[in-house]
Amino acid sequence: MIEGNEYSFDFLRILFGDFSLMIYVEIICRVVIIMSYTMLLIKWIGKRAVGNLGSADILLIVAMGSAVGDAMFYPTIPLAVALTVISLVAAFQKLVVDLQIKYESVRKLTHLPTTKLVENGKLLKENFPAADIDNEDVLMLLRQSGIRDLSVVQHAYYERSGALSIFKYENGNLITSILPEDIEDIDTFSSKK
Repeated sequence: MIEGNEYSFDFLRILFGDFSLMIYVEIICRVVIIMSYTMLLIKWIGKRAVGNLGSADILLIVAMGSAVGDAMFYPTIPLAVALTVISLVAAFQKLVVDLQIKYESVRKLTHLPTTKLVENGKLLKENFPAADIDNEDVLMLLRQSGIRDLSVVQHAYYERSGALSIFKYENGNLITSILPEDIEDIDTFSSKK
C-alpha cells in the first residue's frame, strides 16, 4: 500500500502502472486457464452448488467482482490490467455461450444435464448418483413444490438450475405420502407400486 505522504497523482501510472506489455500476454493465459478450469470444477461440484444460476453465470460474477474490486481498491493495480481482465472475462463468457449454442459437444461439457428422478409415481433411484442427490433431497424438493403424495407425480426432472420440474397426473391416487410424518421407510417407495 502506498503511504499518504508518498502519493502523487500520475494518470499514466494509474492507467498502465510499471508493467511491460508481456503482462497482457500473461493475463490472457491466466484468464483462459482459470476460467476453463473453474467452469469444469463447478460442473463437477454439481447443481446444488450452482443453484438457480448457471455455472458460467457464477463464474462471471466472481471473476468480474474480483477484477473490479481489486482495481478500485488497490492503487498498485493499474486500470489497464483490470480493464484487460474484465474484457477477457466478458469475451470468454461470450465465446463459451456462442460455442454452446453452435456445438452440442461444448454444451454437454459445460452444462449439467437434466435428470429424471420420478416416473409414474416411483423414485428412479438409479438416476440419483448421476444427479448427486439422495432420497431425502428429492422428497424435500417435491414437498417444496406442493407435492404431498408421490403417486400423483407422472414425471419429475432435476434441472441444471437445481430446481425440480414436476408433471402431475390430473387425477392421481393418493397412496404414497411423502410427508415426513408418514414416511416409515424411504426405501419402500419403489416396492409399494
